[in-house]
Amino acid sequence: MTTAAWQGVGMVLYWQPQLDAGEHHHSSLQLLMPLGRGGIRGHWRTAGRPVDLRLTCDEVGVVGSDLPHAFAWSGGTQVVSFFLDPRRLASLHGEPSTEDALRRLGPSKLRDPLVRELLRASDEALREDRGPSRIEVETLATVLASRLLRLDGQRHRARSLSGALAPWQVQRVTDFVEAHLEESLGLESLAAVVGLSPSHFSRSFKRETGTTPHQFVLARRLERARELLVTTALPLADIAQRIGVSSQSHFTALFRARFSVTPARFRRAEASPPKRGFTTKRVGTR
Repeated sequence: MTTAAWQGVGMVLYWQPQLDAGEHHHSSLQLLMPLGRGGIRGHWRTAGRPVDLRLTCDEVGVVGSDLPHAFAWSGGTQVVSFFLDPRRLASLHGEPSTEDALRRLGPSKLRDPLVRELLRASDEALREDRGPSRIEVETLATVLASRLLRLDGQRHRARSLSGALAPWQVQRVTDFVEAHLEESLGLESLAAVVGLSPSHFSRSFKRETGTTPHQFVLARRLERARELLVTTALPLADIAQRIGVSSQSHFTALFRARFSVTPARFRRAEASPPKRGFTTKRVGTR
C-alpha cells in the first residue's frame, strides 16, 4: 500500500493481491476505483439497511463520510482511493457550505470520465519514485470535490424537475422522524427539515417513497411500538406516549388495524415459549 496524505486529504494505492476489509467507517468521503480487469465487492449500511455494490474498472465508488462499509477484492486487483475530508475541503475552497454538501454525498457509484482520469492521475503520482507533493494532493482533492458537487447538483436539478426528493432529503426526514417520534410530527415540521413548502414536500415525498408523510410517520411509530413491546416491560400507556399517540385505546386501535392483533396479545405471543411439536405413530396390527 502506498499513501500520500495531509490533514485528512490524501490518496492511497492498494497493491495487495487480495483484501477483505471488515466493516469500518471514517470521517472522510472516500472514492475508490479498481485498476485493470478485477472488480471490487462492496457492502455498506445506511439507516440500518444493507446495500451491496460491485465496481468495475470504469466505475468509481463514492462512500459517504461516517458510513459503515466494507470492501473486498481478489485476483490481483489494484485499487486507487482518494480520501476527502469535508472540513478540510471546505477550508481549501474557502466556502463553509461546502462541508455540509460533501457530507451528503454517497453512497453511490458513478461513471464520469473526468473523475476516472483524476483518480488515474493519483495512481500515476503514487507510482513515481518521489511521490506527490502536498500541493499536488490538495489540488487534486479540490478538483475532485468540485466535480463531485457539480455532478450532485445536476442530479438534484434533474430530480427537482421530476418533482421527486433526493435520497439525502428522504434520509434527513427519516432521521428526523426517528428522533422525534414522541412529538407531534405535522406536515409543516417535516417539510421544514428539507426547506420545502408543505404541499411541495407532500407531493415529492409520496412520489419518491410511494407513501404519504402521514402514513410514513404512523408506520415508524408502530414499528417502534413493536420493538418496545418485545424489548421492554413498559405499560401500554407508556408505550403509546413514547410513540406520540394520544391514548392507550387509540394506540390499541392503530396497532390492531396494522398488525391484526392487539398490543397485549402480541406481547404475550412474543413472550410465550414456542410450543413443542408432536407426531403420532401409526401402530399396525398383526
